Amino acid sequence: MAKYQPESLNEIRNRSDCARAVVFLHGFSGDRDDTWDTLPFRFGTADGTWDIYTLGYATTLHPDLLGFWSGDPDLPILASLVSTEFANDPLRRYQALALVAHSMGGLVVQRALIDDPELSHRMRTVILFGTPSAGSRKASWMRKWKRQIRNMAPGSAFITSLRRDWDARFGTNPSFNLKVVAGEEDRFVSAESSLEPFPKEFLHVISGDHHSMLRPASQRSPSMRLLLSALCGEPTEDETSDPLTLAAEVPDFAAPALIDARGEKMSEEDIVRAALAWEQNGRRDQGIALLQRYQALGIDVQGTLAGRIKRLWLENEDPGFAQHALDLYKGALDRARESRDRDQIYYHAINIAFLELVAFNRVGRASEMAELALENASLVETSVWSIATQAEANLCLGRFERALGLYRSMSEIKAEPWQYASTALQAGQIAIKLEDIELADRLEEIFTPTANQANGIFVGYSSGDAEWTDRLNQMLGPFLRDGDTELKLWIADEDAQPDAVRHERLQSALESAGVAVVLVSASFLGSEYVMEHALPQIESVAADGKIQLAWVYVSHAPYEVAELEPFEAAHDTSQPLYALSRPEQDEILLKVARDIKAAALGATGRFRSQEL
Repeated sequence: MAKYQPESLNEIRNRSDCARAVVFLHGFSGDRDDTWDTLPFRFGTADGTWDIYTLGYATTLHPDLLGFWSGDPDLPILASLVSTEFANDPLRRYQALALVAHSMGGLVVQRALIDDPELSHRMRTVILFGTPSAGSRKASWMRKWKRQIRNMAPGSAFITSLRRDWDARFGTNPSFNLKVVAGEEDRFVSAESSLEPFPKEFLHVISGDHHSMLRPASQRSPSMRLLLSALCGEPTEDETSDPLTLAAEVPDFAAPALIDARGEKMSEEDIVRAALAWEQNGRRDQGIALLQRYQALGIDVQGTLAGRIKRLWLENEDPGFAQHALDLYKGALDRARESRDRDQIYYHAINIAFLELVAFNRVGRASEMAELALENASLVETSVWSIATQAEANLCLGRFERALGLYRSMSEIKAEPWQYASTALQAGQIAIKLEDIELADRLEEIFTPTANQANGIFVGYSSGDAEWTDRLNQMLGPFLRDGDTELKLWIADEDAQPDAVRHERLQSALESAGVAVVLVSASFLGSEYVMEHALPQIESVAADGKIQLAWVYVSHAPYEVAELEPFEAAHDTSQPLYALSRPEQDEILLKVARDIKAAALGATGRFRSQEL
């Protein structure tokens, strides 16, 4: 399940005498550890010449909408922060680097390489798995809710400038070894988007879908062989598959000719795959026409057609598409009931419930279908989909506590990230439809734990330093205008408040923040409460990795007694701020503000033993 990364860089292998490192970067709504739970470790077993890292950053499934959920950083910001990571220890010591990126992470990598000549100079190999380099058409229906999705939309300003700048910077002959990889069963990123922007000599197609291609079962798996070939010079061959599957992945394969050749002998599975082939080749209308022609063939064809039509509704909100999808799901449900196929019954019933509620606001009909879905999902073998269906059905029925409990239980079931993504998006859409902020917040706690915390900024200061706090807040202001980040201001010397109240306020502020900044001065350290209670608590939380702590040296004070050594100051402490000129003060405060916002966005997790 996608979650905020408490530590951005994970060291799998780090040796002081090694001069080269490979870094793995995940994609949209992905997770540093879940996305890369297999490939880096198998590579490390097969090869001992590269140090190995995985890198995480902030990306969630939730809409940047109406204050329901905290927003994630857009791709240019992520590119800048990733570039910064490579300029800091431990990565800055490596003379040769390799980057292996998945999905949206590949877009971040491309932007970072364009913008950072030093990084591209050190780069030896770049591998892009399932990256929507020409834009992601499949996710475009959510573009108005998510900045990262808007960045990835075909024809967006980000994609347009990325392609233009990449061609200008690297052309057809980049200085590093480039491999652009598509999974032959990838239904999230089309091979057209993945492969088309690059010359053919860089292109590869391997077996697997968007996620499974990253999880090699053995050293002979396609992704492992490709990785060893790129980094270690071992020969490999691209995988191929049934021509219809390849037609769904590679634009050079002619889906129409293959479909005509098979004619009426096509099975239900063939029809679905052929329709996906049309869609992946940018001809969704033909794919839908094919599904419509053969919808009598079986429930899978009819359900696939309904899904395509529902996607059209999600993209443009045309109620005609919603009604068409609803009719198709109802027809498929009737056939499933005739065959008494409980899996198909609950699948189509919950889709009907969702459309009735979200598209048409027909609560009674939605409840009827939710009850049917709930009944059948509870009688089949437990799976991600059966639990998700029961949870969503309870959500539609207003049984929020039961729904939330079921969503929590999903974390105990092994599933693909896209399954969690689909579940979270459906739940989020229902919460938005209900305009229930409390429900949305509770769903966020389940699907993206600590996402709100990641964007909270705790600022601790003495009342005597209010002027410095105001100046820092002014510098932070432009970075906070999008409303994604909330300041948690805490005054250290509110002596009029009982200690119990001060304890509670401090704890609440720390629990709802991901970054802590303290303004160190004589008045701050002169507070008995700060030295005996507050600062030890802040430092303990930071030492446990629950919050990222840095400090600003405002005026002369015996900071060495405050045990701040593990947390380096945000600037050179040879002189406190008040001893500098006004322009010098503003320059430092601006740098601190930028770094605070960058940390709050979750791209850099390590504040101890390095500069903020």
